[in-house]
Amino acid sequence: MKIALSCRSVLLEKSLRKFLAGYIVDGDDADLIVSDHPIKSDKELLRIGSDDGADLSKPFSRSRLMIKIEEKLQASKSKKAIKSFQIEEESLEEKIHAAANRFAEELIRIVKEHYETKR
Repeated sequence: MKIALSCRSVLLEKSLRKFLAGYIVDGDDADLIVSDHPIKSDKELLRIGSDDGADLSKPFSRSRLMIKIEEKLQASKSKKAIKSFQIEEESLEEKIHAAANRFAEELIRIVKEHYETKR
């Protein structure tokens, strides 16, 4: 996993450097760019902020950040190295939310398959 940072906020960038230690690289080598402002890039972008266009709102935990990065990379079919993520601080609430989402997606898939076979 290779992540570049492009932050206007010095405090946010320092926090991200701590959270993502070992994954930070220059922009040219990155799989993903984490930013607090809109940027144009051919790389996948994860925006952090308080506006509607943000992928992750502040404040956030390390585990929430890692989950959002994983979701972003899965959505872009860039699955290399996602399995290496070790989410250490995942709260009970986050675990329940993730399990409920997986359950809902599976139920929707089953219902769609059922009605498609009835046609």
